[in-house]
Amino acid sequence: MIRVTIQKKDRTIVFPVSERDTIRELLKEKIWWDRRSNRWAGRGDLTEIRKILEDAGYNVKMR
Repeated sequence: MIRVTIQKKDRTIVFPVSERDTIRELLKEKIWWDRRSNRWAGRGDLTEIRKILEDAGYNVKMR
């Protein structure tokens, strides 16, 4: 099972590079590339993002 980590304080979403296209397709407008931190960040409700990823089979950990 592939692990995804969501950091609540800065909304950063960390996942393996090989899953980038799949996760972008799943989350569509709920994820964007944050140039300031050079990481993927979530938009909207983080619990909703977590549910979408878990329904797709990812192991999601929120910090």
